[in-house]
Amino acid sequence: MALPRITDSNRSWWTLAGACMGLFMLMLDSTVVTLALPDVQRDLHASSSELQWVLNAYLLALAVLVVTAGRLGDVYGRRRLFLLGLLIFTGGLVLAATAGGMEVLILARVIQGVGGAAMLTLSLAIVSEAFGDEQRSRALGIWAGVSALALSLGPILGGLLVDGLSWRWVFWIGVPPLLAGWLITSRAARETRDEQADPHVDVPGLTALTVGLTGVVLALVQGAQWGWDAPETLVVGVAGIAGLVAFALFEPRVRAPIVEFALFRNRPYLGASAAAFCLVGAWWGVIFYFPQYLQEILGYSAVASGALVLPITAPMVIISPLAPRLIARVGVRALMTLGMACGTVGTLLLTRIDATSGYATLLPGFLLFGIALGLVYAPMSTAAMAAMPHAKAGIAAGVLAMNRMVAGAFVLAGMGALFEHLRDDERVGESLRAADSYALAHSLWLIVGLCAIGTALTWWLVRSPERVEAVAVRPSSSHGHHGHHF
Repeated sequence: MALPRITDSNRSWWTLAGACMGLFMLMLDSTVVTLALPDVQRDLHASSSELQWVLNAYLLALAVLVVTAGRLGDVYGRRRLFLLGLLIFTGGLVLAATAGGMEVLILARVIQGVGGAAMLTLSLAIVSEAFGDEQRSRALGIWAGVSALALSLGPILGGLLVDGLSWRWVFWIGVPPLLAGWLITSRAARETRDEQADPHVDVPGLTALTVGLTGVVLALVQGAQWGWDAPETLVVGVAGIAGLVAFALFEPRVRAPIVEFALFRNRPYLGASAAAFCLVGAWWGVIFYFPQYLQEILGYSAVASGALVLPITAPMVIISPLAPRLIARVGVRALMTLGMACGTVGTLLLTRIDATSGYATLLPGFLLFGIALGLVYAPMSTAAMAAMPHAKAGIAAGVLAMNRMVAGAFVLAGMGALFEHLRDDERVGESLRAADSYALAHSLWLIVGLCAIGTALTWWLVRSPERVEAVAVRPSSSHGHHGHHF
């Protein structure tokens, strides 16, 4: 690929272009893959639990590594780690696109998660460091706009690829932009690191966190298949809980922790983290099940399903740019609480579905949930980061990102366990479509409750500071991520 000559005058803009190519594909992945799941299930003869692992494997790898990737970037070079992440993610896409079975596809998604952790945590830092103070806010606005654009295009693009070509193209589509992004970034971006960064990596903490998260999620996802009182379920579940307990007990004592639990003593940060966990967890539940419901139960094509779920993503694209003005007018606490309440009502409306529902039954719930994402997502980063001293901005933003990935993995696993249990109970004497619709409608109560709890915690814990400023991530805060990635 021939590039125009990179000079000191245009280097920063080329750096932005390269970083945004990686970011665009990372965001796109949040929505295009879910449109392909029904075809994946038919083509690779996947079980329901295996289908969940297509998302869960990715989310778990991201959750475990997102903070550590930022720290490694501080120590060994942010450009180097970002470029490595791009290559790993691209390798995962190629493996997924050529997978002949579910085991290979799930492994490919783990690889994508590993690469995505570096891309997620370092993309914004690279852009921030490339620009001076006078141009940084404009560049960050473009960066966030690319993120929103990818989310809004994802459902339609995913449907077009699945219907027009095959599900494998939702992975192939990312390879050329990522390779172009790698080439541009490698030539344009300057290497930076934090000379004061602690090079220590908490390997025991990483191990405990990996065992803990994977064990609990594995027990929830596989419990219906293995049997809830089966030895495999109990052993894996207990091992997962033990790993999480060990992580919580020993992490506060290590030199360079993955999670600084003291952050959660800050009430606004705790409130923003709770809102993030509840709403983003609900997002993954909705975006996993409803494209399948539209295609498998209501009989829509993948393209039509992509168009019909746009009310979930489009409001965020419209509302998020208005967030600073809305915060200035009503305050971050009121704005986020209103958003969480919209999410609660939206998911509550979606519990009315059955095997014969028309789209008119879904649309109000989709729209309200989309409005919730727009009202909460950008303000929650502002609320969390405005409450933190600058010295803690990097680790605080990294933990917030990790919290969102954990939410997705846990809620998907919990909803999946509930769905399988309800479907098995209902299937006797019912058609498969009716049983699946019943199970989905009733398992949605999990995220209704989650959004309701998030609403209460947001109102109770989040505080609107007298003067809230958008937090621009500086070179010393490479973990920061204020985009729309779920």
